[in-house]
Amino acid sequence: MSEEKRKVLEMLADKKISVDEAERLLAAVSEAPAAAGPAPAKGPKYLRVLVEPAPGNKEGDRVNVRVPLNLVRAGLKFASFIPPQVQEKVNSELKEKGVPFDLSHFNAQDIEALLVHLNDLTVEVEGKENVRVFCE
Repeated sequence: MSEEKRKVLEMLADKKISVDEAERLLAAVSEAPAAAGPAPAKGPKYLRVLVEPAPGNKEGDRVNVRVPLNLVRAGLKFASFIPPQVQEKVNSELKEKGVPFDLSHFNAQDIEALLVHLNDLTVEVEGKENVRVFCE
């Protein structure tokens, strides 16, 4: 048994954390070695957002954003450490802003499924600018 798992179980035994918190921590600890390795070769590595002026528009800005998907994975895994009462507050604030997102329903398998499907995503919007969102 790893030292991290032992510490989580000791905190649970000492009633410093709840069973739900211990479960989330144990899940995060057991996923940590996989996260330290290289990203899977099959899946995309980056989320890209490109904004370019439409043809004939000389005044538009150019934007090129490239976000490593491992950063997305790490951020979503970090959400498992947020206490339930704080998650409720975050979820209600997101819902109020029109983002129906629930932090408590994410797990590692859902994250990987989401990232695999992002490989098929391409969004193109035309107007004053051309906007492309895709994975590579």
